[in-house]
Amino acid sequence: MNSSVFFVVKLIKMKSTILSILFFLSIATAFPQEITVSVLNDSTELQQYANGEKLKVRYLLNGSSISLKDKDKLLANETYVRQEFNIRTVDKESLGEINLLIDGAVPEKKTGIGPVVVSPDSVNIFSDLKGTPFPDFDWIDINGNRYSFSSLKGKVVVLNFWHTSCVPCIAEMPLLNELVEQYAGKEVVFIASTPNDEMEAKKFLQKTRFDYKQVASIDPKTIFNPFPGWPIHVVFDSKGLIRFHILGKQNDIEQKLMNSINEALTK
Repeated sequence: MNSSVFFVVKLIKMKSTILSILFFLSIATAFPQEITVSVLNDSTELQQYANGEKLKVRYLLNGSSISLKDKDKLLANETYVRQEFNIRTVDKESLGEINLLIDGAVPEKKTGIGPVVVSPDSVNIFSDLKGTPFPDFDWIDINGNRYSFSSLKGKVVVLNFWHTSCVPCIAEMPLLNELVEQYAGKEVVFIASTPNDEMEAKKFLQKTRFDYKQVASIDPKTIFNPFPGWPIHVVFDSKGLIRFHILGKQNDIEQKLMNSINEALTK
C-alpha cells in the first residue's frame, strides 16, 4: 500500500466508466500518467485522464469543504497528507470528493458571516429548476437600494453569485458587463451577491468593474442546498420562476444568459 495516500472508495451502482476512473486514481502516485485539470469553479475541478475518462472533483479538509486555493496551499506545506477518496452521485452525475486528513488542521473560517440558516425553500442547483420559484429574499445593496420579490415584481432578474477571490468569477465579469449595457432601459435587473462584507466588496470594485447591483454579506449556503461553489448564475422571470441556472465558468456564458433573458421577457 502506498505510504502517502489512502483511498476509501464507496461504489454503489457505479458504471464501468467510474470503475476505470477509480483505478487510475488509485495508482496515480505509483505510475506517472497524463492528467489534464480544468478549474470549474472556486472549489471544483474537472480531471481528465489519458484514457479519456473524466471526473468532477472537489476537496475537503478533515470533512469540511475547502477551496482549490486552500487545497494547493495545504499540499504545498504538508509533507504527509492522508487522503480519502469517495464518489457520490448527484442527480445521476458522479462527483469525486477528496478528503485531506491532516491532524490538527481546521478549515479557515470566513469572517463577516453569521450562522448559516438554510431556507426551507432552498434550491438544489444540480436539479432541473426550470419553472420553479426562486427562494424569497430581501437584500440591500452596497448603495442602500433594496431588492425583494415584491419590488422586483414584473421584472426579469439575473443573479450572479461570486466572491472577491474567485478567479473564474472575475474572468467573466467583462462579459457580464456587456449584458448589462445591452439590456439597459429594459425590464431586466442584474444583481450580484457576494459573501464578502461591504468594505471588502467596495475595495474590490474600486479596481475591478462589475456593473451588476452589488449585495454584500450574503451567504449562498442559505439559498443553495447543497452549496456547490462559485460562480452561479440564475435567471428568473417576472413571476419569480426560474428560467435558467448554471454552475461554473462557461466560455459562452453571455450567450446562454442572453437566450434565457429573452425567453423570460416573453413570459
